[in-house]
Amino acid sequence: MKAKFTEGSIFRHVSVMTFASSIGLMSLFLVDLVDMYWLSLLGVIELAAAIGYAGSILFFTLSLSIGLSIGCGALVSQSAGRGDKIATSQLVGNIFALIFAVTLPVCLLVLVLVPTLLRWLGAEGPAFEFARAYLLIILPSLPLMGVAMAAGGVMRALGHAKEAMVLTLMGGLVNAVLDPLFIFGFGWGIEGAAAATVVARIAMVVYGLYRVAFAYDLIRWPSVVSFVADARSFLATAIPAVLTNLATPIAVAYVTAIMALFGDSAVAGNAIISKLQPLAFAGLFALSGSIGPIAGQNFGANNKARVMETLRASILFTLAYSIVACGLLFMFTDTLIAIFKAKEDAAQLIKWFCYGLSSMFFFSGITFVTNALFNNLRLAHWATIFNFAKATVFTIPFVLVGADLGGPVGILVGLYCGAVLVAVAGWGMAWHKIRRLPIA
Repeated sequence: MKAKFTEGSIFRHVSVMTFASSIGLMSLFLVDLVDMYWLSLLGVIELAAAIGYAGSILFFTLSLSIGLSIGCGALVSQSAGRGDKIATSQLVGNIFALIFAVTLPVCLLVLVLVPTLLRWLGAEGPAFEFARAYLLIILPSLPLMGVAMAAGGVMRALGHAKEAMVLTLMGGLVNAVLDPLFIFGFGWGIEGAAAATVVARIAMVVYGLYRVAFAYDLIRWPSVVSFVADARSFLATAIPAVLTNLATPIAVAYVTAIMALFGDSAVAGNAIISKLQPLAFAGLFALSGSIGPIAGQNFGANNKARVMETLRASILFTLAYSIVACGLLFMFTDTLIAIFKAKEDAAQLIKWFCYGLSSMFFFSGITFVTNALFNNLRLAHWATIFNFAKATVFTIPFVLVGADLGGPVGILVGLYCGAVLVAVAGWGMAWHKIRRLPIA
């Protein structure tokens, strides 16, 4: 088994892996929009609210799957770097079994708590019933989604970025095709949208298992002998990764609450920006999932110099991508304001974001990079520390001061300052830890 990232240009590996992953991420963003579009044609306002309530719950289950897939990719990339195919195959089998075993009880627990969770979120009346029906169909597929995402993590760990992209695109395509059929053709409404998502997840897990088990011949039945040791190593990375992914909603909820103090227009502007960010900076989100296998393989191959080069190349990629993305936002500022019919504070927020504050994503990208490296170098607790610090210490006081001094725009400036500080601190810690790695 060849570890392809242990040789060749690191920057090329980073670029190829990231652009391939970006396409998959974009498909997921588009599928969310397609779901909302088809349901909006039914003309029932409570459906949109129901998707919002249900999405808040599904976000946390998705964060669980993402964290588990990060742990899977980290361990598999390190094993691949050591070149032992038998050990890697056994590791994959053990991890897949563990992911299924972890997600199944979580799925059952959330199913039982659905009514309580929806009421906590404020759902009531038709919106409550719609959201409940939607969740009761989708949630049982959580173990399938967990294994499917883990299979994608294995593909990226081996350097098969295109196969990982196909996995994500397949889910998006199946969902997009079945949505109108189930919603309108069968007359299932929101239950149809949920059913389409379940079928998409089934398609993803079938393709993922086929590639890993048959195309790569890289999976064995779980072994009692090695399961405990592999589980311990896996959870040591996966648990901090899960916690890291759960930190972001804290900051988002807080910023939304402070924006609400300035009225609906400010909230609307912030919401529009939150939709622009993943589309404009999809490459940086993809980068965080792409560089892990590169660093992991070289870590497994005991090549410290290439691990350090991964950090440098990733930051260079982040800079180049941010310049292009920020330039495009600057060029289309007026167009975006017109498309969203933004006025007053909403228009001002979009204008300030596109005129320069969007460059905060260069610093956020650095944090994405350093967290990904921590997760793949057996330093996952540092990713958790920095992400929670960013969501609290580097957000709350800066947002409060920014709001007091500059209103809604000041909130963005406060977020910018916090992003700079946490990025610099994360980069310094990553550089220090890589230098001290116990490898040559």
